[in-house]
Amino acid sequence: MLNQISFRDLHDALLAHDGESVYAEVLLPWLRTSGDQQTWLRSLGHREGEPVPLVSLEESWELYALSRVLDLLILGFQKPGPDAGWEGPQISMDEFLKFIKVLGLRSLTPASFSPFHHEIVDARVSDKASPVPEIISCRWPCVMLGNLLVLRGGIELEANAKVLDPDLARSTTLYWAYRRKARPHRDLSHGWGSNSQWRTAFRRDYAIGNMQYFNVDGKYDLHAKGSELKEVLEACPELTLDERIELLTNRCFIRCVKPHDDLLPYDDRFQKIVI
Repeated sequence: MLNQISFRDLHDALLAHDGESVYAEVLLPWLRTSGDQQTWLRSLGHREGEPVPLVSLEESWELYALSRVLDLLILGFQKPGPDAGWEGPQISMDEFLKFIKVLGLRSLTPASFSPFHHEIVDARVSDKASPVPEIISCRWPCVMLGNLLVLRGGIELEANAKVLDPDLARSTTLYWAYRRKARPHRDLSHGWGSNSQWRTAFRRDYAIGNMQYFNVDGKYDLHAKGSELKEVLEACPELTLDERIELLTNRCFIRCVKPHDDLLPYDDRFQKIVI
């Protein structure tokens, strides 16, 4: 059984806080009283599978609550946007890194762009012919729990127009995201009540060996063949298979110009080899 001092409690405490030091006044007190929660999280980071470990529904809900906490903490690292009525908790990058380290999470700042590790928060066209986007700056780091992705790093990049459309990459709906300042965002909890929204499953992505696994709990395998492929295609006729892979791996459109604000990509899964 998970500790009653949950990540949901921490999320609510962050929203209620109106002081100047959220780290000293909210995060540290929570860390001192949530030892069982921290032990569970660290054990989950070491859990093995074949190759993906099993996670219970209750554990998935708690991971989702953790993601909501991190969504609040990174608000201060984002530029103002439509949701800028509240700038977010006042926390420095050093404090953010200390907090995730105590939880047993690790931060990554890969030098090369990867949709697995990176969320594009801003982009511009590059006149370079390279097929690989160039990272210009990092707003916040990627956060991992063992092989499990917990939060993608927020980056600004430059890319050839044939690789991605900067306007699409920074402004189309970002799925599996509860809160962002400067772009439309959506996850499965939106529209539900104060209690039911916390029964949202966490999207699980894993980097294991040379494989990246996207949304492992999804129903539809985008690698399907034959009769299974027919079922997969019929599940989302408005998008091609390549467009669904683009949306699933990037969590937004970066090239597709089709309507992006009312899609349901939550049942798709995909995996790829990293060379």
